[in-house]
Amino acid sequence: MLKRDFSTYLVLGFAIVIALYTSIKVAAKHTFWLDDKLADLFAYVPDTLNPFFLIITELGDKKGIGIVALIVLGWLLLIKRNLLGAAAIALSVALGNEVNKLLKDLISRPRPELDHLAHVDSLSFPSGHAMVGLIFYYFIAYLALEGMKSATARRMVIILAVLLLLLIGASRIILQVHYPTDVIGGFAFGYIWVTASIFIYNFFKRRLKK
Repeated sequence: MLKRDFSTYLVLGFAIVIALYTSIKVAAKHTFWLDDKLADLFAYVPDTLNPFFLIITELGDKKGIGIVALIVLGWLLLIKRNLLGAAAIALSVALGNEVNKLLKDLISRPRPELDHLAHVDSLSFPSGHAMVGLIFYYFIAYLALEGMKSATARRMVIILAVLLLLLIGASRIILQVHYPTDVIGGFAFGYIWVTASIFIYNFFKRRLKK
């Protein structure tokens, strides 16, 4: 238990540092060598995979998250009977999305000056798909792991969640709608937000058990 708590706080501390560092540098209009390096790396992804990444990126968009949310909320309410979990994930995602909008307006980073291969209508930093996607799918994975005893099943849930989030993040760069640091910053802010949300969820869960 102590090991798990320590690793959570360690990753949280790292996420806070990354979120602050990228935000300050982006707001100051500084450039990142990482943006050029990673963008060059992703440029090797063949164009024939663009349709696949267009589908993947939809899973981090409002419509995609909305569809998955309906399924997840049905599972939480009808199968797991977890009303608190359903309320927590819905509130966390909704508020996290509003925080993302505020951060975008505050930092005001324009989109990359490239041909956007997906529709965009907002500013660039932090990536909403990365931030809200991490909040949503991380929380789903956390709730799915509650009470799961099989080590193999637990590993599969974690691997699938990490893989999906990495693909969503990569899709935003490959489709040329975000800088890599937008995605990194989005993941950092998303982790901070979902960690706080899970802490609050567990607080009320303990209170309800008393």
